[in-house]
Amino acid sequence: MKKLTLIQAGALTTALLIGVAPATHAQDNTGAGCGLGAKVMDGKSGKGANILASLLNGVVPNTFFMTTGGGTMGCDPTQTVQNEQATEIFVASNMDQLSTDVAQGGGEHLNVLANLMGIADEDRASFQQLAQQHYDQLFVSEGDAKGIIQTMEVAMLNDSNLSKYAVN
Repeated sequence: MKKLTLIQAGALTTALLIGVAPATHAQDNTGAGCGLGAKVMDGKSGKGANILASLLNGVVPNTFFMTTGGGTMGCDPTQTVQNEQATEIFVASNMDQLSTDVAQGGGEHLNVLANLMGIADEDRASFQQLAQQHYDQLFVSEGDAKGIIQTMEVAMLNDSNLSKYAVN
């Protein structure tokens, strides 16, 4: 009885693999996006490669490479929706450190935020100063990431030098 069950299981597995292989081969997409995983798995396709790339992207966030000089790992900072999501995730994940940097008028986390918001190097000092001036509005007691970003956007809109970076 066990022998028959093992044979049936093997036949079923083989049939499934034969049936699924063409479908997965036909789906040569690169849904892993950008980041370390996408760079490591560049040129590879299929679900397995995409899953591994996505896992690597999740383990080592792109903000690590932005702070260490590695660039954006293939991410296009002009892709507004993805960039806004990345900015919101960064702010939510680094609220305490970002609050400290804003209070001091500079620091690594504030530099990453400036990078995520597309602020050019020559305008970073103005951005940091503006953030420091609006600290009380940015970090209210029940402030959330989206609220902080929106408040910063409004402050940038009202600044003649930084208004070009405001999305609103």
